[in-house]
Amino acid sequence: MKTNILVTSLFLLAGLFTSCQSEMDEAKGYGYLQLSSIDVNKGVETRADITESEAIAVDILDESNDVIQHADDWRNLNDVILPVATYTIKAYSADKNMETQGFDAQPYYAGQKDVAIEANKAKSVNITCKLAQTMVSVSCSETFKSTFAGYTCYIEGADALSIPFVEDEARAAYVKAGQPLTVKVDFGNGKSFSQEITSKAEAAYHYKVNLDITEGNAGFDISVDQTIHQYDVTVKVPTKQESADMVTSDIKNDASKVWGQFAYLSGSCNLAEITSPVQFRYKKKADAEWTTIEAVQEEGTKNYSAKVAPLDFGTEYEYYILCGDKAGETCTFTTESYVEIPNLNFDTWSQNEKDWYPNADASNSYWSTGNEGVTLGGNSNSVGVSDSYSGLAAQLQTVEVTMFVFVKVKAAGNIFIGSYKTNAQDPASSVTFGRDYSGARPTKLSGYFKYQPGATMSDGSVPSEKLEKDECDIYIQLWSGGETIGEGHFITNETVSEYTHFEIPIEYTVTNKRPDKIAIVATSSRYGGYFDGMNVIGQLAIGSTLWVDDFELSYY
Repeated sequence: MKTNILVTSLFLLAGLFTSCQSEMDEAKGYGYLQLSSIDVNKGVETRADITESEAIAVDILDESNDVIQHADDWRNLNDVILPVATYTIKAYSADKNMETQGFDAQPYYAGQKDVAIEANKAKSVNITCKLAQTMVSVSCSETFKSTFAGYTCYIEGADALSIPFVEDEARAAYVKAGQPLTVKVDFGNGKSFSQEITSKAEAAYHYKVNLDITEGNAGFDISVDQTIHQYDVTVKVPTKQESADMVTSDIKNDASKVWGQFAYLSGSCNLAEITSPVQFRYKKKADAEWTTIEAVQEEGTKNYSAKVAPLDFGTEYEYYILCGDKAGETCTFTTESYVEIPNLNFDTWSQNEKDWYPNADASNSYWSTGNEGVTLGGNSNSVGVSDSYSGLAAQLQTVEVTMFVFVKVKAAGNIFIGSYKTNAQDPASSVTFGRDYSGARPTKLSGYFKYQPGATMSDGSVPSEKLEKDECDIYIQLWSGGETIGEGHFITNETVSEYTHFEIPIEYTVTNKRPDKIAIVATSSRYGGYFDGMNVIGQLAIGSTLWVDDFELSYY
């Protein structure tokens, strides 16, 4: 029968353990090894006399190759605390002798791997234990049997190895790997025939010797079928020992705790005595490796928290609180998904007659401007230009245009996420800021700008104090259900002649709601949107020009 033996997997979990002993080097760190269960893959044929399961012993060797931990049965090796270092883990059959050869020998499995235990990380290591011996069997064709009578076959090897295979012997024998193997047929009349099978028998190979007659003479052929056989034993490793005194808070549905690229883990430690630091472990649910982070205690309570970042958008994570080897239950959360804001670099523009649009379809389809109103009496004052930080930039200029032959109207240059539909009688109502948004909450808007305030300020009632210089304004705003939940502004009246980086932190006044609408706005005159009918009552300066380029949103 074919023997396929699938072999052992050891999962080594390494985590950070800080000793409470004052003399311990706190920077060194510790890890631990736990073995929990064995699954045997029986999806392959095995020799009929092979047992249903294997007893696996485990040795842990240090860098000096000394055995520091041993277990005859992996089930007895639990919670082994190891200093940060490189170790060799050896797994092997516990109750068998690899030196035994022949039909009475039992399959012996072994494997090893070096593993470096790191502080603050839980690491999984797979060790595959495969058959350490060689299998050999002999079969004869019916033609061979009818041609020769009274023969015995022998498998011979090093150290006077000789295993007899009498007629119709169907069993396979186990022999030591690494030795030369020869088949010898004794015909019983003083005649024999020998042929080498291999000069070096490979472990986990089954050499099937097939004896047959060569046509035209009385000799015979020997073919060797070399098949790798494996026996997998999977050792599953638990990540923690749960304790009722360690409580992991479920933050799955708490918007204030779960964001796009970060999260605030929380939990409580009710241990009577805390001798190890309280920590959190977290990982992507699909990953094997855990990351450990120190927890911060809330003053006067038994509650702990930790901010973890950066995380991946739209990804499910697992986490739990722990202190030493005591841990709370594992909880999960899924981060907010990333939704792309188109044309943040302002490289895409299109034109329809006199109107320029910061979109590809020559319409106010995502980004908008007030160009459609301005071109009623002049040219577009919000356009794409090659004077940029990279690619194209948006140039926004405050202008005065003549409407209806005699009516002069001032108009700030602007670009914004939203919609625009000209209402000449009520220009203020032409603009609708913001579009639907279901993505992650950004924490910062950044980009590049230049600014040249106009020379002369106009009269106006907004603001109430007299402005000496015009001001540009770049801002972001997010809403939920019509309520502003986050906002940030960048305002300056300084002349900036070269492209300069700016950053706008977004302040969230409401953190337990996720946005359903977003707006990003840039205008050459901060107060250019204040109207009384068709008259601009906001103070501004004709000629004020703002250039903006390469906007970027950050999420942690």
